[in-house]
Amino acid sequence: MTWLKVQNIKRSGRWCAAGMALVFACAALQTAPVAAGGKVPVDPEYQPAPRIPAGSPPNGIDFSGGKLQSGRLLMAPAGTVTSARLSMQLELSGMQVPDSQPLLPAKILPRPEYTLEAMPVLPIVSERARQIYAHGLARGMNPRAFSKIGDCMSVPPYFLAPFDVGLRRYNLGPYSKLQSTIDFYDGSFGRKSLAVSTGFTITAAFSPMWSDAGICGANESPLGCEVRVNRPSIALLLLGTNDAYNGAFFGASMQRAIDFLVERGILPVLATKADNLEGDDHINKIILGLARDNQLPLWNFWRATRALPDYGLVSDGFHLTFAKNRFNDREALKAGWVVRNLTALQTIDAVRRGLDAR
Repeated sequence: MTWLKVQNIKRSGRWCAAGMALVFACAALQTAPVAAGGKVPVDPEYQPAPRIPAGSPPNGIDFSGGKLQSGRLLMAPAGTVTSARLSMQLELSGMQVPDSQPLLPAKILPRPEYTLEAMPVLPIVSERARQIYAHGLARGMNPRAFSKIGDCMSVPPYFLAPFDVGLRRYNLGPYSKLQSTIDFYDGSFGRKSLAVSTGFTITAAFSPMWSDAGICGANESPLGCEVRVNRPSIALLLLGTNDAYNGAFFGASMQRAIDFLVERGILPVLATKADNLEGDDHINKIILGLARDNQLPLWNFWRATRALPDYGLVSDGFHLTFAKNRFNDREALKAGWVVRNLTALQTIDAVRRGLDAR
C-alpha cells in the first residue's frame, strides 16, 4: 500500500470520526420526540423530487483546487451559486437538475459587500422576499406561523422556546418592543419542528429516514412533512454545522431546499453559524452567496458572536455557552445561547416588519 493511500485512509477515518462526534455531541441536547399520532394523507405537492442514481464523478476533476482540469469549466469562488456549478453539484450528488427556473427567479446582482465581516447581523427584506410572502398568503400559508429547519442548535427548550413559555423564562429588558412579535407568532417559538433534529444536515431534510413515522407519510421528507403540517409563511434555514465534513454539495442541497420553499410561497430566512469546524468558513460563505443570489433575508449570527468570549462557544468548538435569557443582564449577554435567542427574535421581528405582516 502506497504512502498516499495510507494518508487518504487516515484522513477519511478522521473525518468520519469527527462527523460521528458531532452527532453524538448533539445528542446531548436531544429532547423528547413528537408524540406519535395517526397516519395522515400526504399531499403529493409536498413530496421531494425523485432522486436519480448517483453517477460516477467525471474524470479529470481536481477537487483539491476547486477547479476542473485544463480546458474545462472554472468553478466560481466559494459562496456563489452559478447555474453551471449547481448543475454539476446536482449531478454528482444524484439529485435531478431542475427542468425549469424556480418560481419568482432572482435577478443576480454584483454585491461585493456580501462578506461575513460586512453583512449586518439583522436582515433587510427585499422586494423579491415580499413577492414570495404574498404568493404564500395567496396559497393559504399561515401569516402567523414560522417553521425551523435545523440541527441541535435549533432544538427546544434552548432555541426560541422560552418566548412561548412566558415572562418567567425571559426578560426583554431594553428590547421590550419585541414583545409584539412574540405575541404575533405565538405558538411557533416553542413548537417542535418536524424538520429539526440533532445531527441534522441539509441532505437529511430531504430523507424520509429522518421523518417522524407517527406523523409523516412513508416516503415523506422531514421538510415536506413540516411544510404540510405547519403551513408556515416563513422558514428559518439553520443548517451547516453538521455539513462541515460533507460540504461538497452543501450549496446545491441548500438551493434545492430554497426552491422547494419558494415554489410553495414560503419565505426562507438564511442564517450563518458561529462555528468554523470546516476551517475556512466556506459553509458560511456559501450561505452568504445563497442569500445574495436569491435575494433572501440573512441573519448573520456569525457576526453577532465575534465579540463574545470564545465566540460564544464551549470547548468542543460548536456548542454554545449557556445562560438564562435575561436581555437586561450584561453577563448573560456574553453567552452564546442568549445572543442566539436575542438576535433570532430580532431577525424574526425585522422580517415581520419588512413584510408588513399583520
